[in-house]
Amino acid sequence: MSDRSQTLKQVARRIGQLVTMLAFVFVGWALFEQRGALGNWQPSVSQVLMLALLVAVYCAALGLLAFNWATIVQTLVQPSPPVAPLLLSYTKTQIAKYIPGNIVHLVSRHIFLKDFGLDHRPLATASVIELASLPLCAVIAACLVVPFVGGAGQVHAQLETLAPLFLAMAAGIAALVSWRIQRSWRMAALRVLSRGVGFMVFQGTIFAVVLFVVSGSFVAVAIPAAIFAWLVGFLTPAAPGGIAVREALLVGLLAQAAAGDELLIAALILRVITTAGDLALYIAGNVMLGKRVAAITDSPHR
Repeated sequence: MSDRSQTLKQVARRIGQLVTMLAFVFVGWALFEQRGALGNWQPSVSQVLMLALLVAVYCAALGLLAFNWATIVQTLVQPSPPVAPLLLSYTKTQIAKYIPGNIVHLVSRHIFLKDFGLDHRPLATASVIELASLPLCAVIAACLVVPFVGGAGQVHAQLETLAPLFLAMAAGIAALVSWRIQRSWRMAALRVLSRGVGFMVFQGTIFAVVLFVVSGSFVAVAIPAAIFAWLVGFLTPAAPGGIAVREALLVGLLAQAAAGDELLIAALILRVITTAGDLALYIAGNVMLGKRVAAITDSPHR
């Protein structure tokens, strides 16, 4: 890596650290200001059960991304490796995204499949494709959702104005990629984009439901706002799992749509749900896929 590339990487990391630190400060101050309301919120049994159900829904939505990873690797590696080890490599390592550095889950996935007999180059390429597909899917999902959500205020008006532009850009990029890649890869690319958009819509809807559980009002604009907050958190270096960045954006973006204390509670609950969902994915993957992969490893793909 050249000195210039190394310098740019360091600058990006420092900026990410600064953004994350400011986000932590913002969330910390919001927690201090709303400490009374936070202490007074006592969820009912039905609310707790609904939140537990959302953990299961989020875990299932993560399964879409796990299948995306399997599709990408199977498209790059010929003959295609079995799907079970590819899925297990995702479910076992996804929770490591919360470790500072934002790459431990990718490295762990790579090592797992290297031990299974896959080569370095297609795995590295698959990781790059997966990372590139997620922001694209988030932009497409947010733009598709905006026209169908009602709302008032400056945030919704800005979203409605910018959505067609961003959707056109995202569709253009997707079309260009589909045109440039090999014909045999086009259906795989379409499946990856469709599943990715589905995941983004699911996780945005989950936050809207959480906000409904907390406030009693369904705020539809929370769906694209949550997708946008996820996107910024994903793109922020030095913010493992988008921590603090996503919460700060959710509170700031929806300040005109819901009360500050309710937004903060919902944002914190969403963090608990997504973390618990990652843990549930880890457990479910080991239970459902562990024995199948163990049976395959005696004759690994090479």
